[in-house]
Amino acid sequence: MSPAPVRRTVSAVRRRIPRRWRIALRRAAAGTRPFQTPSVRELCELPANTPLLVHAGGIADDRALDGVLRALARLPEFHLALVCDEAERAAAQELIGRAGKARRRVHQVPRPPAVTAAFLASADVAVFGFAPDAGLALLDTYLAAGLRIVAADSRVAREHLARHRTGEVFAPGSLPSFAKAVERARSGDGAAAPGEPAVAPIEAGTPGPWRALGAGPVRLGLGTANFAGQLSALAVAITAARADVGVELVMAKPPETYRYPADRYLNYPGEHRLDVQTEQARRVLGWYTHLIVDAFRPVLGRANGDDIAADLPALRRARLKVALLAHGSEIRHPGAHLERHAESAFRDADPELRERLTTVAERNRRTAEESGLPFFVTTPDLLDDVPFATWAPLIVDVDGWACDRPVLERVRPVVLHAPSKRWTKGTDRLLPRLQALDDRRVIDLRLVEGLPHDEMRRLVQDCDIVVDQLVMGSYGTFSCEGMAAGKVVVAYVSEGPHRAAGVQPPIANATPDTLVKTIESLLDDRPAAVALAAEGARYVRDHHDGRRTAEVFDAFLR
Repeated sequence: MSPAPVRRTVSAVRRRIPRRWRIALRRAAAGTRPFQTPSVRELCELPANTPLLVHAGGIADDRALDGVLRALARLPEFHLALVCDEAERAAAQELIGRAGKARRRVHQVPRPPAVTAAFLASADVAVFGFAPDAGLALLDTYLAAGLRIVAADSRVAREHLARHRTGEVFAPGSLPSFAKAVERARSGDGAAAPGEPAVAPIEAGTPGPWRALGAGPVRLGLGTANFAGQLSALAVAITAARADVGVELVMAKPPETYRYPADRYLNYPGEHRLDVQTEQARRVLGWYTHLIVDAFRPVLGRANGDDIAADLPALRRARLKVALLAHGSEIRHPGAHLERHAESAFRDADPELRERLTTVAERNRRTAEESGLPFFVTTPDLLDDVPFATWAPLIVDVDGWACDRPVLERVRPVVLHAPSKRWTKGTDRLLPRLQALDDRRVIDLRLVEGLPHDEMRRLVQDCDIVVDQLVMGSYGTFSCEGMAAGKVVVAYVSEGPHRAAGVQPPIANATPDTLVKTIESLLDDRPAAVALAAEGARYVRDHHDGRRTAEVFDAFLR
């Protein structure tokens, strides 16, 4: 049969014949041997120019594989071939189901009698996961196939790849780490050689002005997220209020990120190293009397997983008093938020992100409910999601943001909007409305993104009105900083949870649809707006300078 009829036959009956026969027909069309063992790319039925990852290790015992699949959303060009035998198919299907929309780019490939270099060579990048009993034979097969390799960070894999001067390592469970490792492997632009990290896995930190651990009978551990420096501020507030408390703050972050004060830094990939896990267990279980777990992050490294749930049995056995602290997306349920708020930010969120945050929120709520541990949240709106929690107000440096510049004296008041993430602030919905006011010369709009903290402070102190989020239902750090600076703050504040928390923040309430009317009302009655700004400065000092937050934790620390 000539090539043209073969191609037409394949097209006509593509879905009605087995995959191996389709491959054989294609090979016949190309003039090659039709029944030679197909390659991994042929089994995926992908063209040669489609980037292909291959994972040929065991499925069920690979603790890195779940993160690999979820990270595919960050690698939209890549497909993944999962080589598995019949006994592993169910486990593979379960993992693929967690990949969201990216599951369409995951291919289950039957494991041949022998996984050879020839079988694998048509892929682009090989994935070596994290399985306790994994040997090095598969790594050698990957090397023989000439593949670029990304390997979960372990001493054995690092040392083996270092000997061959090849490969990229990633932190198991870290989606950004895996995605960056794949991109480096694909481009060939490697960083430091495997086994020679540029940054130590544990570093002595730069402690803030809090009392050190061991200075009192209560030895309080804090860790490990420290979002926006909230744990650093909490350490200062608690030790200022309680002379019997000493603190150790451990912060786990990628080395390149901005660091708030902490006693110890765990450079995020290092949490997967056994020596780091052993050291953390020694300090946490052997030294602390109390522990505040931040954002449900693990405190014993990543030995037990990527959240606190699996660490809790060891913490209980060590008889530590443990509390949970949450700030936002780790406990805010996207579906429930959409039901409560017509202007919910989640309407603008990527569907895969919404799905991922739903999984995280449900998992963390389950942990909070089943553990029965004291649970604190830093913004009142989260009480809608976890009504059994206690509000522990977020903390800002009130004196550092305070200024005596008058507000609303300019004909065209300066209105500042500074989104950290646009979708969480409703920026794309509110910006056209602010721009229209600016075009009419009613306001002087300043849109600011990505500035250093000190520069942002200067801009806040120089403006008249701060427009924060209009789509979340609560006020956060930026609103507090605006109030501390004596500015009029506009934000969307849901009344119910704030009433439950016993507060009525002096904020001009607005949604994207009512924003223009709200600002025009403020400018029509400037004396009332100035009074609102002054009330905001008093409110932040009463609730957010750390004193009230320390009071909330007082009973837990007894």
